[in-house]
Amino acid sequence: MMSAGSADQAAGGGNGSWSRLPEWLRPRDHERRGRGELRIVEIFALVIVGLVLVVATVHDLMREVHIGDRLHADLVSWKELTYSPEYHNPLIEQDVKHYTSRDIVCANTEEEKPEGTIQICMVFTGPVRHGRREAKGGYYLVAKGTDIHKPVLNEPQYSYGCFGTAVTEGLCEGTRPPNGPDEPLHGGW
Repeated sequence: MMSAGSADQAAGGGNGSWSRLPEWLRPRDHERRGRGELRIVEIFALVIVGLVLVVATVHDLMREVHIGDRLHADLVSWKELTYSPEYHNPLIEQDVKHYTSRDIVCANTEEEKPEGTIQICMVFTGPVRHGRREAKGGYYLVAKGTDIHKPVLNEPQYSYGCFGTAVTEGLCEGTRPPNGPDEPLHGGW
């Protein structure tokens, strides 16, 4: 139990750590007399800050949910457009520089080692409709290296067979490798 002297010292009197603070910042045992207008302003400011934090948190969570839905729709659409029952080693590149809904999804149709395999890439834009997104372009991508998680999506010399927006964006500069498919990627869509 604290003595009266130690309580005063802890509250700001004597040689306690609170004595270093200015008088108006020290803790008090009792409120000062007055109308309490300052407290109303402080409470109002705290309520405003709390509301801003709640709105920002909800906005951020909703944005993450929408991004997750969009990426899932990209993978479902990729499977349907490539007539592939499964995708392997998917790579998704989002436009985080400009914060648009443009995504590039690249994946293998067969489970193979990444060195030299040909991936099918699709450029998806626009909203999610019925759990799917529309592919506005695409190309073939030759996987290089031994780590599939080091994408070469931004290196056009490894891609070929562009169509749609991939042509206008200059995503293809490469030529078809000897073991690469030569049928048009966009056939039948």
